[in-house]
Amino acid sequence: MSIEVDIYEKIRHLYEHEGKSQRAISKILRVSRNTVKKYCDGSHVPWERQGKSGRQQYVVTDEIMEFIKSCLASDEAENIKKQKHTAKRIYDRLVDEKGFKGGESTIREIVAKLKEKQKKVFIPLSYEPGEAIQIDWGEATIYLVGKKIKVNLFCMRECYSADIYCRAFYRQNEESFLEGQITGFEYFDGAPKLFLPPCNARKLMVLPVQKLPYIMTIS
Repeated sequence: MSIEVDIYEKIRHLYEHEGKSQRAISKILRVSRNTVKKYCDGSHVPWERQGKSGRQQYVVTDEIMEFIKSCLASDEAENIKKQKHTAKRIYDRLVDEKGFKGGESTIREIVAKLKEKQKKVFIPLSYEPGEAIQIDWGEATIYLVGKKIKVNLFCMRECYSADIYCRAFYRQNEESFLEGQITGFEYFDGAPKLFLPPCNARKLMVLPVQKLPYIMTIS
């Protein structure tokens, strides 16, 4: 059964915002329970089967699109999984903040397409020999001349071979950083074209001492 858009929107409002049951909505709007069941969750819209001559879908303006994109962009910036916008949350915000009159399924489709585009943006993980290296600092606790101390690990990884060079320093400063680069380039017999940031710039990359690929010296 096809219904008018205003009836569809009343069904959605009673179901989502007032928490009415399908049976109650059927009585309030005097439509069949099958119709309410079909349209209450927003997965169907009344214009779906009307073809090109039927009622047109709500036109999404540039303002609405920018609002949706800003919601997704803030999710990426904050990176807090439990607080990310779902399509339903974006729809509810559009209704409350922008007076959006379209259907939830319209927003679901837009959000799905935008998220799919985000997934296709990536940094290639394939490199040519000597093309790129990754540098990071870590720390380890060692025994030196019978004394337990903490040392700073300068770590350099060649991205093609995954070979790792590490050098331990007493201090993590500019002098140690420059010396680590020089000795690292000597180890790899040359300098790369690219320097890549750490895998997680907010955390130190700590390598177990027993897995270091060379005999560690203290500088």
